[in-house]
Amino acid sequence: MFDRSNKGQVSFEDFGALWKYVTDWQNCFRSFDRDNSGNINREELKTALTSFGYRLSDNVINIILRKFDRHGNGTILFDDFIQLCVVLHVSINSTNLKSLAK
Repeated sequence: MFDRSNKGQVSFEDFGALWKYVTDWQNCFRSFDRDNSGNINREELKTALTSFGYRLSDNVINIILRKFDRHGNGTILFDDFIQLCVVLHVSINSTNLKSLAK
């Protein structure tokens, strides 16, 4: 993804892009981690997803929380939050593209 020259190596410029990508995600995560616990709880997750423009039912949010809650304690860690956002974005976009193709 960040090896733009496809050489199997990450150049200094590629690493800079990767660093910015992770830093941007970190800032996003921290902005929703209101209690500074280092993880996102259900209410913080709901706030985050709503601010991203997703209108999801409480049931769907509960399902997402269970799927991405690595330790089963009702919270999502930073790396799981990134994965959740990417999976949700790809899922929604592929669904939208399928409906446009019909």
